[in-house]
Amino acid sequence: MNNRNLFFLFSGLLCLLLGGCASMQSGDSLEGNTTAEPGFERALEGFRALPSLSRYFDEAAAIVIIPNNFRAGTGFGGAIGKGWLIEDNAISANVWHWQFLVGADLGFQFYQQILFLKDDAAVAFFKNEPFQFAGQVNATALLWGTALNPSYNDGVALFTLIDGGLLLEGSVGMHSYHVFPVPLRSESQE
Repeated sequence: MNNRNLFFLFSGLLCLLLGGCASMQSGDSLEGNTTAEPGFERALEGFRALPSLSRYFDEAAAIVIIPNNFRAGTGFGGAIGKGWLIEDNAISANVWHWQFLVGADLGFQFYQQILFLKDDAAVAFFKNEPFQFAGQVNATALLWGTALNPSYNDGVALFTLIDGGLLLEGSVGMHSYHVFPVPLRSESQE
């Protein structure tokens, strides 16, 4: 790897790190935050409005909603987002999404993501096995759109609503979803 590629890799990772730190509000922590940001409801309503997803909402044991993801790349790329795991219509955990990509990608993108966890086994796997590999192709041109997967894969279905950006991509990457359970009200009051 030459110095130029190392510079772009370091710069991109630094931007992602600083962007993640800047998005945390004063007093925020990864654990114990039981409130959702305003974008949470907007993203959830956007996904619920898609008729093709109604059966997933009906079938899922739990959902993960990540309303604000940012992806950028110049050969190497990455993405970051913060969301929530919802079980029994209540937030049970905070979720951080990290993604590292290698391949032909150039640009940036803002998007929303929802994961449907079909059964208890998929929920347990999601909570305990954060790394998954993925290959993808993507084109975004300053407008919204959707990227929909047609079915469950190992009990997880992933859907994306693109908010905008300018990104051309054909890459292989690693997704990492880190789950931080929120304390139950009775535990936090003790």
